[in-house]
Amino acid sequence: MPRNNASSAPDNQVTPKAQENPWYIRHFIKLLIGFGLGGGAIAILLPWMLWLRCGMSSGSSDQLRLHLLYVTGGIIAVLTLLQTNWKNQGDRLKIDADIKKNEQDAEKNERDHIRQVHAERRSRYTKAVEQLANEKAAVRLGSIYTLVGLVDEWLADESLQDESDRLKEGQVIVNSLCSYIRSPFTLALKAEMFESDSEPDNYEGDFSKDQAAFREEQDVRRTVFVEMSKRSSAFTRDGIGTVIDTFPGKWSDFEFDFSRAPIFYPLKNLTIEQGNFASTRFYGKADFWGAKFIRNADFRNAKFTKDADFWGAEFTGNADFQYAEFLEDAGFRKAKFTCNISFGGAELTGNTYFGGAEFTGNISFRGAEFTGNAHFGDVYLGNVKFVGDADFGKAKFARNAAFQYAKFTRNADFWEAEFTGDTDFWEAEFTGNANFLGAKFTGNAHFLGAKFTGNADYGNTKFTGNAGFGNAKFTGNANFLGAKFTGNADYGNTKFTGNTYFMGAKFTGNADFENAKFTGYVDFNGSYFGQYAPTFAGISGTARFSAQVDPQDYIFTVHEGSKAIKCGTATLLGKSFIIPLGTVLFNPNPRDKNSRTSEPAKPLDESNNGEDDNPE
Repeated sequence: MPRNNASSAPDNQVTPKAQENPWYIRHFIKLLIGFGLGGGAIAILLPWMLWLRCGMSSGSSDQLRLHLLYVTGGIIAVLTLLQTNWKNQGDRLKIDADIKKNEQDAEKNERDHIRQVHAERRSRYTKAVEQLANEKAAVRLGSIYTLVGLVDEWLADESLQDESDRLKEGQVIVNSLCSYIRSPFTLALKAEMFESDSEPDNYEGDFSKDQAAFREEQDVRRTVFVEMSKRSSAFTRDGIGTVIDTFPGKWSDFEFDFSRAPIFYPLKNLTIEQGNFASTRFYGKADFWGAKFIRNADFRNAKFTKDADFWGAEFTGNADFQYAEFLEDAGFRKAKFTCNISFGGAELTGNTYFGGAEFTGNISFRGAEFTGNAHFGDVYLGNVKFVGDADFGKAKFARNAAFQYAKFTRNADFWEAEFTGDTDFWEAEFTGNANFLGAKFTGNAHFLGAKFTGNADYGNTKFTGNAGFGNAKFTGNANFLGAKFTGNADYGNTKFTGNTYFMGAKFTGNADFENAKFTGYVDFNGSYFGQYAPTFAGISGTARFSAQVDPQDYIFTVHEGSKAIKCGTATLLGKSFIIPLGTVLFNPNPRDKNSRTSEPAKPLDESNNGEDDNPE
């Protein structure tokens, strides 16, 4: 008959209990009884047999019996001690097994609890996301706080030992918040109407109801940015404005994608970290007053339908406004750009204000178009500072461009830039090279009091209006090779410390060099003066030329058909020079005790009444 598997083990197996204890532990009682009976029997029979057969005395038999009983008792005692030890070991093993089982149960319970917490957290997330579509603003607002709280919970969850797992869970929720910001809102198209607070004629729908819904949604969506701002990084600056310390926030490692979003609410005084606003459309005024942009800020192809206000905004990373459209005024007064900034290809239709702004990194306006007035200088707000390279190559300024008091610490590139209105660089400072090669100034161009420490290149530049360089200082070389001056050109009191080149320049109006000071090489070879001969000496004073250069370094021959530069002879330091009539030589070395200034240049030939037409 088949065996009952529930009551017995197969022949070739042992029970779990048999596996735990050896045979002598399992049969200990039998062994103990066996030793007791056997020892007792031997203690009784062996002395008797020895007395009967061997004639052992009764006293000796009694002693032998007593010893045998002692031995038997000792064996029984030893076995009892062994049994006690075995039992204790078994108890300890059982306790250890119980502890291990309890630990395993605790770990299992903890895992179950963690799974339960995570499941509950994901359930709350799902419900909160669903509530974002609720018609009631209070419900939507509550879901925002729930989602924000869930991100914080994931980040603080120590059950996820790998930080990347915590960030991954948090990024999912951040993506949902950003997705909500990017979601369409039809009433945003009427932002200007609702902000004006006056119902227009023939409004379709309930204006008051729509306005209330509009403002409620403004509050809800701005709350997302407010909560993100609280968890973003912070930074400190030193006395000169340089960022010296950055303190990461809770959400610093997340990515925030607001691209193509409709923004119709103010974001002023907020911290925005790694903000991606590419192709975003701003309805109503875009208010970033006092905002702080941590790391890079991306506004490529963004469209600002109304005024854009970045007054006092701080950009600690790169700022990208390439091909952005500003349909009305763009204000960046007092803004600070720590890294590189690009407005390449941007369209600035309204007025642009950068008064008091500071550009620490390189800045590029290459190909940008300024339809309104462009203000890059403001005496009241402080000088605009370009610490890095400033690139305005091929930029177009349709109206006035103001760079008064601006400071260009490194290179300034206005290559082929077009200035349709008046342009003002009054007392601007160019520490690096200034490149205006091929630029076009249709209106008046004012460089009065400007300082050029590096080389200044105006080669082939066209000045249609008046060009004013009075009191300007050119420390490096000044190149006006092939420049065209349709209006008047004023270089009165200008100082040329380096070499000066007017070769092939064309002056249609007056060219005034009264009181100008030339220290280096001067070349007017092939220049053209259409209506009036240039003025180097007059009522206001006379131009001065250094006597420290080679006399051959002064070239005043002009193009055929041009009004002549009337020259004469002047002598200083034992050298004679041919320089414009009435001008003087000077000794630029302040330590030289010789005469500092010569007599005014006299005509080369008194017989021709001082006229010396010297065409090329």
